[in-house]
Amino acid sequence: MEEIDKISVEKFVVACNDVLSGKFLDIRKKLSLVMKTISDSEEILSLLAESLTDVVEEELFNKTFVIDNKTKNGKACLPSDEKERLAVTVILLNDIQSGKINITQFFETYFRDNSLAPTQNFLVRVLKPFRDIIAKNFGVDVNVNSIDIFEHIQENEKNKKDEEVEELKEEEKYPEIENLMLNIQKTAKEIQARLKFEKKKNDIVEDLDFILNALLKACEGKDLLVINGLILGVNYASKKFKDIKYLVQELNETIYGYYDFLAGDSEVENEEKEYDYEENEEDL
Repeated sequence: MEEIDKISVEKFVVACNDVLSGKFLDIRKKLSLVMKTISDSEEILSLLAESLTDVVEEELFNKTFVIDNKTKNGKACLPSDEKERLAVTVILLNDIQSGKINITQFFETYFRDNSLAPTQNFLVRVLKPFRDIIAKNFGVDVNVNSIDIFEHIQENEKNKKDEEVEELKEEEKYPEIENLMLNIQKTAKEIQARLKFEKKKNDIVEDLDFILNALLKACEGKDLLVINGLILGVNYASKKFKDIKYLVQELNETIYGYYDFLAGDSEVENEEKEYDYEENEEDL
């Protein structure tokens, strides 16, 4: 499963909260900042793109924002379906950002309310649910703040460094492992090529070919334990095939030679440690 970039979603939530706080001089400018956090987040963009799939934008917009024929007053009939709610909100925000909609006139027409100012009514009815739906989709707390984001960035960087250290340790544990995998794969493929010329196609040939395919797959994951077991399987299944005997032997020498190489490294390392210890004793 692909990892979600929650920090980009958190930045969107913080930008929305900044607008919802009501401390703004230019609502259009604040909404532009919200739109920037959307464009910076692959996760949110994918979600919104999905919400707009099969949507006739003009039709949905006109169904949501209507003029009452009797009173001639405008009203916002916001959809209850979350997907449609996301779609119509992003359409509206895009139109505001592009200047297609006069934001002051639009709010006065469709968000006039007896208890709330038009802008506040828009924020409560449109932006807040928009924020909540997106935050819920990605498991982000709607009360997240800039300090939280900074801490999450630091934590991510630490985790990344820890992963890099683990990778280095793995490389130190198994030096030259890339070459080992390539050599095993090369020999395994040569054995498979030889098997194609076997006159008697039987179950043993198929079994051996299956083991070799598994060996090639194990090399992709660099799983030495599985590779060892599969090479033993190759030895067992190939006993009756004289033409590939030398290749099987080459396979054995490759893997055992690698372990001899590791053992040699360990002996050198131990000798160095003993030498260091003796030197320290002389200093004392």
